[in-house]
Formats: sequence, structure tokens, C-alpha cells
Amino acid sequence: MIISCSHGKHIARRIAAKAKMPYSELFVEKFPDNELHIKFLKTGLKGRKVYLVQSFYGDIDSCLLEVMFASKAAKEMGASEITLLSPYFPYFRQDTWFSKGEIPSIHFLGKIMNNIVDRVCILDPHLHREKSLGHIFSVESKRLTANPLIGEHIRKNVKKPLIVGPDWESYKWARKTAEIIGCESTILLKTRHSARNVDVRFQEKVDTKGKNIVLIDDMISTGNTLIKTIIKLKALGVRKVTCIAIHGIFAEGALGKLKKTGAEVVTTNSIPNPAAKIDVAGLFAEAIESFK
Repeated sequence: MIISCSHGKHIARRIAAKAKMPYSELFVEKFPDNELHIKFLKTGLKGRKVYLVQSFYGDIDSCLLEVMFASKAAKEMGASEITLLSPYFPYFRQDTWFSKGEIPSIHFLGKIMNNIVDRVCILDPHLHREKSLGHIFSVESKRLTANPLIGEHIRKNVKKPLIVGPDWESYKWARKTAEIIGCESTILLKTRHSARNVDVRFQEKVDTKGKNIVLIDDMISTGNTLIKTIIKLKALGVRKVTCIAIHGIFAEGALGKLKKTGAEVVTTNSIPNPAAKIDVAGLFAEAIESFK
């Protein structure tokens, strides 16, 4: 059974339809003191495989507690197996001891998840220093990617594309997408002075004449790097820029700021937002089939 948590409703029903599985939701609200109140709307879980769908955006920590409570409750209600389907999973950027006393949150969160679910399935996690989900989770884990869907979107909607990765972390997505559609790709070098102060420059001289630039990253948070990149490209005479990301977080009004540059912005629907034009529900439905 597919069961949507509070931040999975935008996609969970589509996953259930594509997987041809029964669908239900959690009732979730907060008491006046901000404690969570959670209830299963369907309780016949005995002997069933349960797939909880949760995307961790907005009130991230409440989303995590919701999954923890629901997973434990489902097991006590007799569910035979719990799988977390997560279009966007948090804390991957906090993957090491950056400074003395600074907590590598994703490793501790992984240990918590190991104790409450039997499997995790995550769309394009922000793996940087860690190269696989197996370094985070000891339970079965599956990594999905939206690269083919993004490549298909570009093929259908952008003529003469030049794929650009705004930094080394994003270049792996840019390069793979360029390989899928058979076009050029390049990278920008990024110097980060703080979380909001970032300088960018091309690694090498790039001929942008007659090309439609497609900036690809795994996520857009504040969008500061992309905005600086677009300004740089415009100064070089580029007329059309499309920004494509897997996860549209859009913190601090980032979507509006990006649109003011004249760029088109496209994301998947891993997180609901006005730019979500690429549907990833089918990827999760295919993953479920592989688990059977």
C-alpha cells in the first residue's frame, strides 16, 4: 500500500496509480503546543508491504518525526515491511565534521532510519564526499535519478543546447545529461565566500554563439550561484538561459529572483513548486516493481 505523509501528497497518488497499488494518506495536524498528531486513515496493514511517501521540505524536522512515528506505528499494526520513498531527502550536505564540534547530521540521521524502516528509496541525493547511499544507510537503499527525464525535456524544448554545470558538484549531473542527449557540456568554477556570497567564472573559454545555455544543478536553494552565473552569461552575449534542477527548494524567494533575470526555470516535482514541470512519479513506480 502507498501511504502519503503530509509532504508527499503532491506525488504519492500518482506513484500509486502508476504502480497500480492501493493508496491512502496520513492525517497530520499539530496541537496548539506544536506537538504532532498523526493518524492512519486506513488501518488494515497486517501482513502488507507499506510504502511511505515523504518529501522533506519546509518544516523538515517535523517531516522526519512524522516518518519515524508512522513507521513504528505501521510495524506495530502488523505491516510486514516499511519502505520510505523520498523524492527529496534532507541533510546530505552535512556529511562530515567541517569544524570541531560541527555535527555530520546525515550520518546520524542514517542510523536513525536504519532502526525504523526496512528500505529507503531516494531521488538524486546530494552525495558529495559520500559516493553511495550504502555509506549512509545499512538497510537496503536505492538511488533514483531524474537525468533521463531531464535529458528528454531538453531534447523536446531546447534547440542547440549547451549544458553548463555551475560548479564541480553539479557538473556530474550536467555531463551525464549532455551525454544522454549528445550535446556539449562545460563547467563554471565557483568561489564561495559565504552561504550567500559566491563568485563564478568559466573554467575555459567557451563559444556560446548561437547556443541556448542550460544550467543544470541537483538543487536550487537560495539560487545565488545561478543568478551570478546568469549575469555572467548575459554579459557574454547569451540571449536565452534555462535553469533546470532536480530539487526546487527556492529558499528566500529564489524562484522570483531567478525569473527576474529573464531565465526560464524548470524542476522536477520532487518538491511542489510553480516550476515543477518534470514528473518523477514513474521512477518510484518502477522502483517499487523492482522490490517485489
